[in-house]
Amino acid sequence: MANKLHELLAVEQDRKHKATHAIGETIKVFTKQDVQFDGMIKRYISLEEHAEQIPDESKEMVFTVKDKLSHAIETIIAGVDAHLSKEETNASNTAKAELLVGEKSFGTFSATSLLALEMHISKVKEMYLTIPVLDSTRKWTFDTQKGFFRTDEEVKFRSIKRPKVVVKYEATKEHPAQTEILQLDFQVGKYETVYTSGKITPTQKAKLLKRIDDLLESIKIARSKANNVEVINTKIAKKLLDYINDSVI
Repeated sequence: MANKLHELLAVEQDRKHKATHAIGETIKVFTKQDVQFDGMIKRYISLEEHAEQIPDESKEMVFTVKDKLSHAIETIIAGVDAHLSKEETNASNTAKAELLVGEKSFGTFSATSLLALEMHISKVKEMYLTIPVLDSTRKWTFDTQKGFFRTDEEVKFRSIKRPKVVVKYEATKEHPAQTEILQLDFQVGKYETVYTSGKITPTQKAKLLKRIDDLLESIKIARSKANNVEVINTKIAKKLLDYINDSVI
């Protein structure tokens, strides 16, 4: 972070722009490319000797929500800190209020800083609202070693139709046996599929959004307190306009 205000002003807008872009890009991935958070490994096991062999299928998981957020958050932090550093520098010796979320204090800030912070956190909320969640129709277990969710093996059997001679009536001294050829289903193999996902649970997403809402509410309360000061009535506009219009209008 820059040590002088002019140094900070030189990079502030660029960092804010990059933060906004990171949020927009992450929202795009969460909403339009959410399939990249899912993976799959599908194996075929034959139940017959010398039977047809079917190759395995797989789909690689590209992202996890955690990794995608971490990449964006690094840029967002730089943008937010640059903006608030400018506001706090410009608001030196003005009224401030403590930002408290529950019993956790995040420091004291000016009303303008808190207004800027509210804007940034509102944009962050838009991003978190689009986080993709796990398919609720499957049972997921978190793999702590690999850092993503997976299912147990899901088994589906493969069947093919084969002709089979069925004796309808046994042969007698008077009549030959009556038979019929039927096309029957025979299980010849099974598919074992494990699904993986870098998404999070609906409960985890709800917890994140609850924290954001709590933070936004606390920011608004702090901003209200920071604005609870006597107004310094300033009479300067007439003098300025008189200066502009002097001897012309």
